[in-house]
Amino acid sequence: MALLSEEFRKRGAKEPIIVGGLAVEIYTQGSYTTGDIDIKADITLLEEILKNWGFKKTGRVWLNDYLDIYIDWLGSSLEEGEEAEKRVNAVLIDENLNVKIISIEDLIIDRLNAYKWWKDEDSFLWAKILLKIKERMEEQIDLEYLKKRAKKEQIEDIVEKLLKK
Repeated sequence: MALLSEEFRKRGAKEPIIVGGLAVEIYTQGSYTTGDIDIKADITLLEEILKNWGFKKTGRVWLNDYLDIYIDWLGSSLEEGEEAEKRVNAVLIDENLNVKIISIEDLIIDRLNAYKWWKDEDSFLWAKILLKIKERMEEQIDLEYLKKRAKKEQIEDIVEKLLKK
C-alpha cells in the first residue's frame, strides 16, 4: 500500500485511503488480520497502476496471485464526507513511505455498523479495542464527532453501549 500511495503521489494524485479490515489490522499492529485490502481511491489511476503491476480485475476486486494480494476498491472517496477526509491519518511505513488510513473514530463507526446491521459480534469487540488504542495513544476520542456519525448511521444505541463499557 505504501508503494501504491507513492505512485499516486508521484503522479500528483490524492493518495488512496485504507479503510475496513486492513485499517483495523494497522491500528492493532496485526492483532486483527484480514485477507484483503479495502481502499478508497481514484479508479482510473488505480486501474492503470495495478494493471502495470500485474494485477487482474474481477468485479471491483484486483488480484495478484503471485503476491497473494487482494485489493477491494470501495469508491473514490469517503462517503462520510469532507470532515472524515480531514481526519485521515498518515502512518509512516518507512523513511520515505507512508499510507493514509481512516480515523479511529470513523473505523469505530464502521465496526459498530457491522455489529448492529450484520450481527457481527466480533466487530463490537474490535470497536472496544480501537477505543482503548486511542486512549493508549494518549489522545481523546472525539465524542462529538462519534455521536454525530452514530446519529447519521442510526447506531446511537450501540455507541452508548460501547461508551458504557
